Amino acid sequence: MRIHAFLNCLLTTTTIALSTAPTLHATDKASKDSKFLRFIDEGRDRGRLDTSIVHYKNADGVEVALISAVHIGDKSYYRDLQKDFAQYDSLLYEMIKDKDTSPAPGERGTSMLSMFQRFLKDTLALEFQLDGIDYTRKNFVHADMDPKTFFETQKKKGESLLSMMFKSMKHEMKRQREGKSTQPSVFELIRALTSKDSSRSLKYLFGKQLSDMEGMLAGIEGDDGSVIVSERNKVAIQVLEKEMKKGRKKLGIFYGAAHMPDMEKRLQKMGFAQVGKPRWLVAWDIGSRLERPDPKIPVQRRRI
Repeated sequence: MRIHAFLNCLLTTTTIALSTAPTLHATDKASKDSKFLRFIDEGRDRGRLDTSIVHYKNADGVEVALISAVHIGDKSYYRDLQKDFAQYDSLLYEMIKDKDTSPAPGERGTSMLSMFQRFLKDTLALEFQLDGIDYTRKNFVHADMDPKTFFETQKKKGESLLSMMFKSMKHEMKRQREGKSTQPSVFELIRALTSKDSSRSLKYLFGKQLSDMEGMLAGIEGDDGSVIVSERNKVAIQVLEKEMKKGRKKLGIFYGAAHMPDMEKRLQKMGFAQVGKPRWLVAWDIGSRLERPDPKIPVQRRRI
């Protein structure tokens, strides 16, 4: 039981670190996941983790794109995202930071979560989002809490990283009893850690787990939501409304994939409806045999 509890803590922390905000101060088989993040499993520690760009439109012709992110990824992933960012009148981004500061490439956050993200970056041989994205672009608009507001709101709700992990552990234990858990076994984790190519094996293991992001985060959000997801989403929507009042017609919201199911519901309440299908970007290429993520586009096989 203690090993399972430790494993759940590790996976919960990893999920938060990979799919919520950075802080400053064989036969290809898609997993059962959301429209915002998916894992394509090719077996034998090969596959890919994809995030999506989903477009919405209201009756006034305003377009909003939900641009899902994982906060460590391949260099090519952030390069593709930056190309997409240029088309928006305003690109709303998440980051718990003071309003008068701008992150510089390579800047280090001092929070425990930020340090854990850096640890994962090195362990999984990936790029950190703050290194791969240029936040000084003119169309970038900060749409998140500042540190003071974030920690004060957490205090009011009695929320912390430890309390979220505890809630998630309880939720995961319930899912295990109901036979709904997708948590990897201790044996799978040990095998990945001792593999000759541990970076790829761990990416494969964590990628599969992240595809059940919504199931895992259900325990964190609870019935009244969490500060780290839903409360910060409220701030993003408030900034969106301000940008719309300025006459912006084409907007993007660049947030972690974990935020997007709730963000979509908020857009729908504002009268937005999805248009078209999600466009997928490869966030982690885990020795994949596929060049492109969209199954409807003919793919080229490459030698491994």
